[in-house]
Formats: sequence, structure tokens, C-alpha cells
Amino acid sequence: MKYNLLPEFQKYSWIRLPTQPWILKAANALMPVIQHGKRLDSRLRSEKVQIGDCTADLIQPKGGNTDDLLIYYHGGAFLIKAAAYHKNLAQTYALRADCAVLFVDYRLAPKYKFPVPVMDCFAAYSWALGHLPFKKLVIGGDSAGADLAMSVMLLAREKGLRMPDGQMLIYPGAASSPDTESMQKFTDTPMWNSVLNARALALYTDEKDRSNPLFMPLLTEDFGGFPTAYVETTEFDCLHDAGIEIAQRYRKNGIAVTLNETRHTMHGYDIAEKSPYVQEQVDRRIRFLTQHFANQPRCLCKNDYSNSRESV
Repeated sequence: MKYNLLPEFQKYSWIRLPTQPWILKAANALMPVIQHGKRLDSRLRSEKVQIGDCTADLIQPKGGNTDDLLIYYHGGAFLIKAAAYHKNLAQTYALRADCAVLFVDYRLAPKYKFPVPVMDCFAAYSWALGHLPFKKLVIGGDSAGADLAMSVMLLAREKGLRMPDGQMLIYPGAASSPDTESMQKFTDTPMWNSVLNARALALYTDEKDRSNPLFMPLLTEDFGGFPTAYVETTEFDCLHDAGIEIAQRYRKNGIAVTLNETRHTMHGYDIAEKSPYVQEQVDRRIRFLTQHFANQPRCLCKNDYSNSRESV
């Protein structure tokens, strides 16, 4: 089926992320080679930190603000290492939101199945609480990384740790019900679809763990105590309905939510980094971060960006 994507996304329409274990192993081995030589922006500094059995990159503006921190978990279906565009976005967030970014390299399935990735991400969160001198904290992620961010907040709440001051979830819902309309409809969409999603979840978790809210955060009945949220969905995406449900459930729990329903987009559309539309949506994310860090009220214009819909 052909989908009404914006022209700049059409060239990615042939891509389907791998789910076969032997291809995953090769792809993850090649990822550092592909990214070798990519330079850190000269306005930033970065250091590798060891956190338990995983690592993270701590990216900071040189001589910039250290009062604000974004902890970010990349997408990749719990199976795939961070892509170059994930790391570029982390640099963009650090520069334009003038904050430190802890970019977590959690361990991956199928070698490390649930709950290992969740516990790695929680370890990074706990490490940040004890080691980094921030005042404001936002947690975020895209796709599987957004689900991991939600799981981390569930654990932080359970253990009585400081909750983040905000959350930024980019096309969340990788671990969600297969029965939603978007899961049933989008079986052949570019980049990602429900067929691939089912295969990925089979590699990530055992059947006995499927009822655990740390695996599927939407199984949680109460999101009380969760912070102000930015939730972004993509139109032609099997995870679309899960993202909408997350925003609706948050609102029912009294959580302020900015919902950005992007149009003519597929899952992972921000791989098209130079697209004007992608840059507009990144602007929205930056605006959430900067206004949240500044503790200023959210201010939206009704006619802001004609090809997407945002509600508060």
C-alpha cells in the first residue's frame, strides 16, 4: 500500500528495520563503523561514562548551562543501537535547549531480554540523580526509548526517588496492544510496521513477562505523579493509537500534556534531518524543553505549523 508521505520522506519508504537475529548482530556491529569519523559539534563537549553494565554519553555545551538535564533513551525496537540521527538530535537538544544530555547506550535484545534494558535505563537515571549537578530534569526517548522512559518513571515512583520535571515521548508505544486500529491497519508501512513490531517484541520478552507494566507501561492503571508531558505521534504508524492513548490516560490522571500529531509522516521520520517539516517538529521539542526548563507557561499559536496538529 502506498501512503501519502511528504515528498522528503519518500526516499526512505524502502527501509524496513531488521528483526532477524543474524542481521541484527551484523547491523549493530557495523553501526560504530558507519558512525566513525562523525564529529562532535565544536560547541559541545562529550564524555563516556560507565554506569553498571552499560555506558552513556554525557553531552554538554562548552561553558554552558549545567542546571538542566535531559536523560534520553534512543529507539530501535529494543534491538538496534542508536543511529547517527539519534546522536545528532541529542547534540541539537544540548545546543538549542542549552542543557546537558545523558544519552544512554542500554544493552539490547535478543542477547539481553526484558528486563535488562529497563534496568540499564533505570540505573542511568539513578546515576544521574546521584552524580550530576542539575536543578531541572526531563526524561525522554523515541519509540522503544519512549517506552523505556515510561518504565523508568514507574520504577522511580515505586522506589520513592525524585521524579523528573518533564517527559518528552516521541512516537511511543512499541510495547503496546496488538489490537489497536493502527496496529491492525499498518502492517506494511515504511521503516516500521505491526508485523515487525510483533517480531521485535517476541525477541525482547518472554510470554510470562507480557503482563508486567515495566514491559508495557500502558498496563499501568494510575500515572499519578508523572510530570508534564510532550507526546508526539506519526500518522502512518502502527504505534499511532498507543501514543494517543498515552496522552489521553495522562490527562485523565491530571497530567498536563502537549500532544503533537504530525501529518504525512511514518515512524522514524526524523531520520530526514534536513527536511523543513522535521526541523519544525524538532523546534516544537526544543520549545517544550526550553520553556519547561525555564518554568514558563506553555504558549501556542493556533496557526502554528499547518501540517501537524497540536493540542494541550
